Amino acid sequence: MNYFTIALSAGLTLFLAFFGIINFSIFAQPGDISTLQNTNADYAVSIVPGAAQRDSTYHYYPPKIAVPVGTTVAWFNNDVEQPHTVTSGEPNAENEGSIFNSGIMPASANSFFQFTFNEPGEFLYHCNIHPWRVASVDSSDAFFTGNGFRIGIGSGATWNIATYPRVLLNIDPQTIPLDGTTPVTYNITIAEGQSNNTLFSRWFTTAGEPLLLELVSSQDNQTTSHGPDFSSTGAYHIQSNFNNGSSYPIDVQIVSVNNKPLENAARVSFELKTS
Repeated sequence: MNYFTIALSAGLTLFLAFFGIINFSIFAQPGDISTLQNTNADYAVSIVPGAAQRDSTYHYYPPKIAVPVGTTVAWFNNDVEQPHTVTSGEPNAENEGSIFNSGIMPASANSFFQFTFNEPGEFLYHCNIHPWRVASVDSSDAFFTGNGFRIGIGSGATWNIATYPRVLLNIDPQTIPLDGTTPVTYNITIAEGQSNNTLFSRWFTTAGEPLLLELVSSQDNQTTSHGPDFSSTGAYHIQSNFNNGSSYPIDVQIVSVNNKPLENAARVSFELKTS
C-alpha cells in the first residue's frame, strides 16, 4: 500500500507528499506530547533527542510495546531539528512501508504520526533516514470477559515478560455507557499471586473512555505509576518488579460516574499469569 501523508509545521504550513493511494487514517500532524488534547491516539512513543546518532541508546522509546488489537499508537518527533520517519518493516525489505509510513516528519518537537493496529501480529518498523534501529509493536486479540467488562491483553492470555517487558491492558466496561466526555473513575488493585500482598492500588479517572493501563516489568522493587500519555487522555503506566512464572490478581472497580458514586459498583477480578 502507498499513502498520502499530510505534515503540518508549527506555523501550520502545509506540505503534501503523494505516494499513491489516499488513506486518511494515517497522517502526521501537529501536537505536543504534553499538551495535545484532540488526538484520538491511545499510546505515545517518542523519537528521542539524539535519535539521529548511531550510538544513541534508543531511537524510538519504548522500543518494543505489546498492545491489544484496536490500539492507536502516536509517534512524536522529539528530536528537535532532525527529520525522521516511522516506516513499517525492516530497512530495505521488499515490503517496507507497505503497512504504514509517516513520510518525512517535520523536524520540530510538535510533529506526530499515528496508526491504528487493527490486526494481530508483530509489526517491525524503522526510520528511513536513520535505518540502524528497528523497533516493534506486537498486537494481540486476546481478551478476558467477565461481570460486565471486556479487558484486552496486549501480550496474549499469558504475559511472557522476557518477550514483552511491557503489556497494555484495555479495560472496557460493557454495562456503563461511555460518551467520551463524562468522567469515569476506576479503582485498580494489583496483588502478587503467591503472597497475595497488594502491590498497587490507585484510582484513575478517564474522560468517559476505557482505561488503558500498561504494566511495565522493572528490576526496581519500588512500584510507581505515571500518565496519562497526553494531557487528559491515553495510557497510564504502572512500573513494578513483575516476575516471570508468577501471577497477578487484578481487581477492577468503577467507583463513580460523573463524580457520583455508584450504588452498585461495577467490579471484576481476573488473574494475569506470567511466564
